[in-house]
Amino acid sequence: MMYIGVLMKSGRESVKNRMECITSRTNRWVKLAAQLRKKKYRDKYDMFIMEGIRSAEDLIAQDIRDVICLISVEDHRMMRMGNIISHGKDLHWLFLQVTFDILKDIENTEHGQGIVLLVKKKKTDVQELYQMKNRFYILLDSIQDPGNLGTLIRTSAAAGCRGIILTEGCVDPYNEKTVRSSMGSILRIPIYTNLSVSMIKMIKEKTKLPLIAATLQNAISYDEIDSIESGIFVFGNEGNGVSDDILNMTDFNLFIPLAHSVESLNVSAAAAIILFKYVNKVKDKKKYGKEI
Repeated sequence: MMYIGVLMKSGRESVKNRMECITSRTNRWVKLAAQLRKKKYRDKYDMFIMEGIRSAEDLIAQDIRDVICLISVEDHRMMRMGNIISHGKDLHWLFLQVTFDILKDIENTEHGQGIVLLVKKKKTDVQELYQMKNRFYILLDSIQDPGNLGTLIRTSAAAGCRGIILTEGCVDPYNEKTVRSSMGSILRIPIYTNLSVSMIKMIKEKTKLPLIAATLQNAISYDEIDSIESGIFVFGNEGNGVSDDILNMTDFNLFIPLAHSVESLNVSAAAAIILFKYVNKVKDKKKYGKEI
């Protein structure tokens, strides 16, 4: 094990900081990073991987604590990295420098930025769902594409939803492509995973929130409903849509009229249209005291 001096610059300050440099692939942090590529280890350790300078800056902006940060930084990025190190230490981040070859083995992007972050999952308790009142949530039924799920997480957070419910059969939200597509929103909104149909039924019974599916089956155009005060919006599998088990529980269904004989929209596009019509309107109404 050896140590190197890293010049950190933040504002007008320059600080000489000693940082552990890892040169062995058998190091426990390097091994942990490799393990977190697999779901079983993400579940075991309740951690996941993020990559890139922007991700690090986003975590700092969200005040995310206790991140393990592996870096191998080129000279031209040192000023920006210095700011990350300075602010990260205030959040009890552990910074470790690794050799270029080791970091390339860890990174999953073709053109990595020399930084990998090992982050704790945001803790959630399904019991919280039985107590939700007068809020908007999103229920995703067997979403399979990691990129779609990441975009849905980002869209839900941006629209102002209070939580995301994933049924059994959804792709792991902490999959690296999902995390990357969420653009940092993976930690901005609570995510509840692996819910069964019976659990969803119980949530509906206890909360009295309406279940509203985006589907063509027994649906009315979203243009015909001006506002919805609260509810759980349901979006289904990319190929098969919302399952019959969940459709049997919905209070009403919505569809988006399409022009030029277009058959359907991508699920994340459909969600954006519906969420920003209903959720965002209620959010603005509460903020400004009127609809705008």
